[in-house]
Amino acid sequence: MERRHDEILTARLEDVLLNGCSHITWDELYLWYGVQKIAAGTWRDLKIRWEEATDGRKAGPLKRVNGRGGMFLHDGSKSEFVDPDR
Repeated sequence: MERRHDEILTARLEDVLLNGCSHITWDELYLWYGVQKIAAGTWRDLKIRWEEATDGRKAGPLKRVNGRGGMFLHDGSKSEFVDPDR
């Protein structure tokens, strides 16, 4: 991964930590990791990077929601079910 891509990815993970979520397009992932298929190694790397970004901070596990053209990453501890009675 190129240094500039590494810095962008780190910034996105920090965005999740600070603001609750961030969006990454599939094209960005392919470009940043230099792959044609997003496989287990990519997900492992994202998990490791998340653990490094949250070292010592209160944060849940990194989770994703797939959407059109990419995914939203979010801190799993901040997720709630929609409850119309609340």
